[in-house]
Amino acid sequence: MRSVRKHVIILVTPAYQPRLAGISRYARRHGWQLTILDRIARQPRGWSGDGALVTLRDDPAPIAFVKSLRRRGIPVVDLTFNHPELRIPRVSGDHAAMGRVAREHFEARNFRNFAWFSTGWLNIHRLRYEGFAGTTTAKAEETVPRWVLSEEVSSDRLDDFRWFDRWLGAKLVAAPKPLALLAYDDADAARALGACLANGISVPEEVAIVGIGGDRLICESQPVPLSSVEHDQGRTGYEGAELLDRLMDGLDVPSRTILVPPRGITVRASTDIIAASSPIVRRALEYIRSNMSSSFGLSQLADALGVSRSTLNRLFASEVGRTVGEETLRQRIAAAKVLLADDSKSISEVADATGFCNPGHFTNAFKSAIGATPREFRRALGD
Repeated sequence: MRSVRKHVIILVTPAYQPRLAGISRYARRHGWQLTILDRIARQPRGWSGDGALVTLRDDPAPIAFVKSLRRRGIPVVDLTFNHPELRIPRVSGDHAAMGRVAREHFEARNFRNFAWFSTGWLNIHRLRYEGFAGTTTAKAEETVPRWVLSEEVSSDRLDDFRWFDRWLGAKLVAAPKPLALLAYDDADAARALGACLANGISVPEEVAIVGIGGDRLICESQPVPLSSVEHDQGRTGYEGAELLDRLMDGLDVPSRTILVPPRGITVRASTDIIAASSPIVRRALEYIRSNMSSSFGLSQLADALGVSRSTLNRLFASEVGRTVGEETLRQRIAAAKVLLADDSKSISEVADATGFCNPGHFTNAFKSAIGATPREFRRALGD
């Protein structure tokens, strides 16, 4: 006879904290006992429980363990979508939608050249890529090059960072500019950024990069902070636990995979730009971003680029759709919004870091652009 307290094994890799937090939140509310395993080299022996939450990748040991559980009649829910051939209840992020969110983000910024980068290639890579390309893989590569590291090199090359910078750098140098690059996840996006910087490719002016996952530790710890599609891991974990609970109670569950949509995109410096074909405009946008803490205007920018003010204004009007002053203010406000998320920085420090002459000027400009003062904006972030 099964005890009242349900015993659930958690076998998820990687052990993303938001996903585990979603599972934990449901487990606390329903009095579960959890056994959490990060990975297994072989099937666990002697475990007797009520259900399992897993992420099935390409490792055969977890797949064999899941098959053995199901033969014993123990319910299992998969929290990813790497093995569609296995008929198993699933709650997964909507990976195709993640790719579409990235594509829409780039298109809104006038990008017309696209590429994909990943270190591996599983079913969820394919789903994200096809969502980004807007068609099946067979047709997608005609318009969206697919650069997959594991398909082009032996396994001993995967961690050779110097070789990798040359390998991906050569592809990026040869690609049409400006280029919109979607990486499979934030870790791959960080490797792509490193390859760009190692090869003298400016980000985001020549190559704009988006990752997937919403990992702030990775995204905000880069020389150019990375934009990222927010994978709602917490909701996936919670709804997966809820589905497993129904199975353990012998209730009916949907036969189709439950897809959890992404929570939009967090925009950081790696895509905070309008794609421009003019080298002068790209250099101007890079100057604005690189000199964010300084006070400058149209005349200083034109002198730095060696062009006339009228030429610079004309190019901005045709390619950016804003004046130099409007674009400079937009970038300052965007940078301020990111800095305000850090409670350790005072309003005065944020104003200074984004080139406003004093906190009063910053407050007035921010409220005019956002509709809230910097303090009100920061308070709303914490709600």
